[in-house]
Amino acid sequence: MDSEKRDFLVIRCSKCKNHFGSLSSKESFCPNCGEFASHPIVDRAKDSRDLSNRVAMANVPTDLREDLEKKLRNEDDFEDFHEDVANPRKLMKILSNIIDEDGLIEIEKICTEFNRLGIESPKPEEFIDMAESQGLLMRHSEGCWIWLG
Repeated sequence: MDSEKRDFLVIRCSKCKNHFGSLSSKESFCPNCGEFASHPIVDRAKDSRDLSNRVAMANVPTDLREDLEKKLRNEDDFEDFHEDVANPRKLMKILSNIIDEDGLIEIEKICTEFNRLGIESPKPEEFIDMAESQGLLMRHSEGCWIWLG
């Protein structure tokens, strides 16, 4: 099976004219109208992703096609913030885990924990400022805060 080259086909239904993808040129079932017939092959794709894009483009009205093409070409340009920016829940968990027995939090511990977890944003100082402004922390001394949350 690995030696066989797979054909990714864009097929147009003979009845409803909707396009769909298939791996076979034999009779197929149209997912839109249910017509089971030998439908014409209108395009070929190199892989499943390419097939998905070609089917989507074929089914889009021509006046919207240009906008969709731009979006499909640029889909990988979005930044993935999940890797380096911690969500608020995670940040609160970090704070609650580094409180000492007196209810104090030191900036050095936050820095150490952020480095250990690979959190690049927010910076520990920015995080402290946010927590202070939200009423979760109150400055105790230089580099040390009291947990109020």
